[in-house]
Amino acid sequence: MSRPILLAALVCLSPALMAADDLKVSQLEQDVRELQRQVQALSRELDLLRLALPAAAQGGSPPRDVGRAGVAPAWVDAAKWQRIRPGMSELEVIAILGSPTSMRTEEGARVLLYALEIGASGFLVGSVRLRERSVESVQNPTLR
Repeated sequence: MSRPILLAALVCLSPALMAADDLKVSQLEQDVRELQRQVQALSRELDLLRLALPAAAQGGSPPRDVGRAGVAPAWVDAAKWQRIRPGMSELEVIAILGSPTSMRTEEGARVLLYALEIGASGFLVGSVRLRERSVESVQNPTLR
């Protein structure tokens, strides 16, 4: 093959290769967020077990709902939401609020959802809308 043909082939393939890389990076970021959620959940369970250990050593029994009872997630702190500003990166938001409980896509924007069940019929819900991986708008948590 001659050099011009080889160069032309590389130029044509570059956008496809870059798109595949973007998809892989996006998938890896999603995997990291999922692993962060799992680590947080396991850390909460470990903290609860550590609290229950002294009671069990004194003849008591650990709480029944160790797996479900937990410390409130980091994003529940209103002061943390005040630190979120338009233009921040997705990773900066996650560093401040912690991993979202879920994500979805709306009108070409990624929305990080933070939700917590309060009682039998209420939810505390907040969200951060991202466009091109930076904060576009913030919906502070409200009770619904």
